[in-house]
Amino acid sequence: MWDNIYQPYQTGSEGGLIIADEEYRDSCRITLEKCERYYAITCGVYGGMMHTAFCNSTQYQETYNNMKKDLQEFIDKDTSDEEEIEFYDWFTSKY
Repeated sequence: MWDNIYQPYQTGSEGGLIIADEEYRDSCRITLEKCERYYAITCGVYGGMMHTAFCNSTQYQETYNNMKKDLQEFIDKDTSDEEEIEFYDWFTSKY
């Protein structure tokens, strides 16, 4: 289960207004922010990866949900170091 850690009226790493901020199993975090001309989705796997994707107003929610799903599936797996690196490469290429 994703924990909502959203705090109203906070500015995100891309300078936009944070509209969603969630953490999964104390292992990863994903933040959605509305910037002036786009949406930014910043996520990280603690100790392993940090990534930001940029979306327009028609695709940000679907992208956010898909990123959460992929991160959750990854965290729930027992992976080797090599599999982690492969996931990070795949994830950052996809988004």
